Amino acid sequence: MIRIVTAEAARMIDRDAMNIRGVSGIDLMAAAGKAVADTAAEMCRQKNLSHVQIFCGPGNNGGDGFVAAYELQRNEIPHVDVFIFCGENTIRGDARCHFDRMVEAGIHPILIHTGDDCASRLNVRACWIDALFGTGLDRPVEGLFLDVMHTLQTAHGQQPVIAVDIPSGVHGTSGYLLGPALKADITVCMGFYKTGNFLYEGKALCGRLQPVELPYPEASFAHAVPPVVLCERETIRERLKPLKTTDHKYTAGQVLCLGGSAAMPGAVTLAAQAALKSGAGILRALVPGSVKPILLHHLIEAIVDEGQNEQILVESDLPRIRSLCGKSRSVLLGPGLGQASASGRLTRTLVRELPLPLVLDADALFALHPEDMKDCPAPRVITPHAGEFARLLNTSTDVILHAPIEHSLEAARQTGAIVHLKGST
Repeated sequence: MIRIVTAEAARMIDRDAMNIRGVSGIDLMAAAGKAVADTAAEMCRQKNLSHVQIFCGPGNNGGDGFVAAYELQRNEIPHVDVFIFCGENTIRGDARCHFDRMVEAGIHPILIHTGDDCASRLNVRACWIDALFGTGLDRPVEGLFLDVMHTLQTAHGQQPVIAVDIPSGVHGTSGYLLGPALKADITVCMGFYKTGNFLYEGKALCGRLQPVELPYPEASFAHAVPPVVLCERETIRERLKPLKTTDHKYTAGQVLCLGGSAAMPGAVTLAAQAALKSGAGILRALVPGSVKPILLHHLIEAIVDEGQNEQILVESDLPRIRSLCGKSRSVLLGPGLGQASASGRLTRTLVRELPLPLVLDADALFALHPEDMKDCPAPRVITPHAGEFARLLNTSTDVILHAPIEHSLEAARQTGAIVHLKGST
């Protein structure tokens, strides 16, 4: 699994490594900037370019750009331009050290005052390095930087773009845009990925992610809160038991699917199809009478039972559900269930009493509050989209979308459930 951190956690890891563990910030920046330079030099070789233009902000991201500049000179790139957007006296800390080294190497920065000033100096046959903000951006872009970023967006054509950590203008944690942003061909990720590399606009703008190992002590990662890892194909494969040649439908897992209503028969049908597709040996379903023929039409291998009501599932279906649970290993509740009060009462009863792992989706979530899922007799998994999640947590969809990881963790704490927040990423 690949480690990912929020922008704030990245800052805490940096502080711990440098202030507590004695890691040199100057050395970290030197290693980061060299990785950017090596990436740019390779890009120049591939694209037959001899010119690199580096856009450096006032913080550590800009410091990485200063290192990249003098390392590119060592890589024998003939033309390296460095653009800065504030006076030299405002550059401090580790970035200042590398700024001075860059100047000593004979690379003198170009101070930009306006977007037009920047536009007049851009080269269409250059590789661009975006070292303006990185993950340090935490408020909307404004002033000169807004003007410059609009200029870069407008002028960008075929120039390859390399971003340092994350394209400038993208929030390092949420992936949301805080201003205009250049789409990168490659984003060089320092030490670890950031959550914004994988979410929303950040995911679309990062291009190919290129991780760079930096000498962070393992102990510094104790500050990586919340802990986040990237779930890849191999992550899942390692946890799935391979089928044996002797396996059959009774050993491959039995799923019970509860849902559907006269108005929404399709959702439970799709969910049942997915259960079979994922490898369930037996799929049983309890649905309203009006849904049964639809489900059987699409799934001839399913074992379909009908409830007491033609339109919806109701509390009088409980005895049959309990009986079916005795033949099942896991239960799905909610797709197409509807929001009738009778279905809501059924949902709350099942959540409290079912002794099997229970996946709660769609309308099942409408009937629940976080406290309804506490102290359940078996694992509960909730699979909301952002709107359903906002209702469950009594907040707005926009709030959820701007901090999906944090709210997922909070919901897991409140409910004791496993949370799978669905969305475009």
